Amino acid sequence: MPGDDKLEQQNAVSLKLPTFWTAQPQVWFEQAEAQFHIRQITADTTKYYYVVSALDQDTAGRIIDYLRQPPATDKYEGIKTLLNETFGLSRRVRASKLLHMDGLGDRKPSVLMNEMLALMDGHKPCLLFEQIFLEQLPEDIRLLLADADFTDPRP
Repeated sequence: MPGDDKLEQQNAVSLKLPTFWTAQPQVWFEQAEAQFHIRQITADTTKYYYVVSALDQDTAGRIIDYLRQPPATDKYEGIKTLLNETFGLSRRVRASKLLHMDGLGDRKPSVLMNEMLALMDGHKPCLLFEQIFLEQLPEDIRLLLADADFTDPRP
Protein backbone atom coordinates (compact mmCIF):
# COMPACT_ATOMS: atom_id res chain seq x y z
CA MET A 1 0.00 0.00 0.00
CA PRO A 2 1.32 3.48 -0.81
CA GLY A 3 0.67 4.75 2.72
CA ASP A 4 2.80 1.99 4.25
CA ASP A 5 5.97 3.31 2.61
CA LYS A 6 5.39 6.76 4.09
CA LEU A 7 4.70 5.31 7.57
CA GLU A 8 7.86 3.19 7.35
CA GLN A 9 9.91 6.23 6.32
CA GLN A 10 8.60 8.20 9.30
CA ASN A 11 9.34 5.33 11.72
CA ALA A 12 12.79 4.73 10.25
CA VAL A 13 14.00 8.28 10.81
CA SER A 14 14.60 7.74 14.52
CA LEU A 15 16.37 4.38 14.23
CA LYS A 16 20.11 4.11 14.82
CA LEU A 17 21.41 0.59 15.29
CA PRO A 18 24.53 0.02 17.39
CA THR A 19 27.71 -0.94 15.57
CA PHE A 20 27.56 -4.60 14.55
CA TRP A 21 28.88 -6.98 17.21
CA THR A 22 31.27 -9.42 15.55
CA ALA A 23 31.62 -11.32 18.84
CA GLN A 24 27.87 -11.98 19.10
CA PRO A 25 26.18 -11.55 15.73
CA GLN A 26 23.05 -13.50 16.66
CA VAL A 27 22.44 -11.33 19.72
CA TRP A 28 23.00 -8.19 17.64
CA PHE A 29 20.42 -9.33 15.09
CA GLU A 30 17.90 -10.09 17.85
CA GLN A 31 18.28 -6.51 19.05
CA ALA A 32 18.13 -5.08 15.52
CA GLU A 33 14.97 -7.03 14.76
CA ALA A 34 13.39 -5.77 17.97
CA GLN A 35 14.10 -2.21 16.80
CA PHE A 36 12.64 -2.97 13.37
CA HIS A 37 9.52 -4.38 15.01
CA ILE A 38 9.09 -1.42 17.37
CA ARG A 39 9.34 0.98 14.47
CA GLN A 40 7.22 -1.20 12.16
CA ILE A 41 10.02 -1.51 9.61
CA THR A 42 9.26 -4.47 7.38
CA ALA A 43 10.74 -3.61 3.98
CA ASP A 44 13.66 -5.85 3.06
CA THR A 45 15.73 -3.07 1.50
CA THR A 46 15.25 -0.74 4.48
CA LYS A 47 16.39 -3.41 6.95
CA TYR A 48 19.34 -4.30 4.70
CA TYR A 49 20.61 -0.72 4.53
CA TYR A 50 20.24 -0.26 8.28
CA VAL A 51 22.42 -3.32 8.80
CA VAL A 52 24.98 -2.06 6.26
CA SER A 53 25.09 1.32 8.02
CA ALA A 54 25.86 -0.43 11.33
CA LEU A 55 28.95 -2.24 10.00
CA ASP A 56 32.38 -0.98 11.04
CA GLN A 57 35.18 -0.65 8.50
CA ASP A 58 36.76 -4.05 9.14
CA THR A 59 33.47 -5.92 9.05
CA ALA A 60 32.31 -4.20 5.87
CA GLY A 61 35.69 -4.93 4.31
CA ARG A 62 35.31 -8.65 4.99
CA ILE A 63 32.00 -8.81 3.11
CA ILE A 64 32.64 -6.13 0.47
CA ASP A 65 31.86 -8.55 -2.37
CA TYR A 66 28.34 -8.98 -0.99
CA LEU A 67 27.90 -5.25 -0.37
CA ARG A 68 28.91 -4.43 -3.94
CA GLN A 69 26.46 -6.89 -5.46
CA PRO A 70 23.65 -7.80 -3.07
CA PRO A 71 20.90 -10.04 -4.42
CA ALA A 72 17.88 -8.43 -6.04
CA THR A 73 15.58 -9.88 -3.36
CA ASP A 74 16.01 -11.03 0.23
CA LYS A 75 18.91 -8.67 0.82
CA TYR A 76 18.32 -8.54 4.56
CA GLU A 77 18.11 -12.32 5.07
CA GLY A 78 21.16 -12.70 2.84
CA ILE A 79 23.35 -10.31 4.82
CA LYS A 80 22.05 -11.73 8.10
CA THR A 81 23.02 -15.25 7.03
CA LEU A 82 26.39 -14.10 5.73
CA LEU A 83 27.28 -12.19 8.90
CA ASN A 84 26.14 -15.04 11.17
CA GLU A 85 28.16 -17.57 9.16
CA THR A 86 31.20 -15.30 9.02
CA PHE A 87 31.31 -14.23 12.66
CA GLY A 88 29.13 -16.70 14.57
CA LEU A 89 30.39 -19.86 16.19
CA SER A 90 30.11 -22.96 14.05
CA ARG A 91 28.10 -25.92 15.24
CA ARG A 92 31.30 -27.87 15.99
CA VAL A 93 32.87 -25.00 17.95
CA ARG A 94 29.70 -24.63 20.05
CA ALA A 95 29.71 -28.38 20.75
CA SER A 96 33.39 -28.28 21.71
CA LYS A 97 32.81 -25.35 24.05
CA LEU A 98 30.00 -27.28 25.75
CA LEU A 99 32.15 -30.38 26.18
CA HIS A 100 35.19 -28.50 27.47
CA MET A 101 33.73 -25.97 29.88
CA ASP A 102 35.89 -24.76 32.74
CA GLY A 103 33.44 -25.46 35.53
CA LEU A 104 31.32 -23.11 37.56
CA GLY A 105 34.09 -20.73 38.61
CA ASP A 106 32.72 -17.61 40.28
CA ARG A 107 29.45 -17.76 38.35
CA LYS A 108 26.08 -18.69 39.72
CA PRO A 109 24.68 -21.99 38.40
CA SER A 110 21.94 -20.00 36.62
CA VAL A 111 24.55 -17.92 34.77
CA LEU A 112 26.37 -21.08 33.70
CA MET A 113 23.09 -22.58 32.52
CA ASN A 114 22.33 -19.47 30.45
CA GLU A 115 25.79 -19.60 28.84
CA MET A 116 25.31 -23.26 28.01
CA LEU A 117 21.84 -22.66 26.58
CA ALA A 118 23.24 -19.89 24.39
CA LEU A 119 25.73 -22.41 22.99
CA MET A 120 22.82 -24.74 22.19
CA ASP A 121 21.58 -22.16 19.65
CA GLY A 122 17.94 -23.05 20.03
CA HIS A 123 18.39 -26.83 20.24
CA LYS A 124 16.44 -28.50 23.01
CA PRO A 125 18.59 -29.65 25.94
CA CYS A 126 18.84 -33.42 26.33
CA LEU A 127 20.14 -35.89 28.91
CA LEU A 128 23.74 -35.33 27.79
CA PHE A 129 23.35 -31.54 28.16
CA GLU A 130 22.01 -32.00 31.69
CA GLN A 131 24.98 -34.20 32.59
CA ILE A 132 27.49 -31.72 31.16
CA PHE A 133 25.84 -29.00 33.25
CA LEU A 134 25.91 -31.08 36.43
CA GLU A 135 29.56 -31.99 35.93
CA GLN A 136 30.48 -28.29 35.90
CA LEU A 137 29.15 -27.87 39.41
CA PRO A 138 30.92 -28.55 42.71
CA GLU A 139 30.02 -31.96 44.10
CA ASP A 140 27.82 -30.64 46.93
CA ILE A 141 25.66 -28.63 44.52
CA ARG A 142 25.66 -31.48 41.99
CA LEU A 143 24.24 -33.84 44.61
CA LEU A 144 21.45 -31.37 45.40
CA LEU A 145 20.51 -31.05 41.71
CA ALA A 146 21.06 -34.67 40.65
CA ASP A 147 17.33 -35.43 40.63
CA ALA A 148 16.25 -31.98 39.42
CA ASP A 149 13.81 -31.70 36.54
CA PHE A 150 15.46 -29.90 33.64
CA THR A 151 12.35 -29.83 31.46
CA ASP A 152 12.54 -26.03 31.56
CA PRO A 153 16.23 -25.24 32.17
CA ARG A 154 15.79 -21.45 32.20
CA PRO A 155 16.29 -20.14 35.73
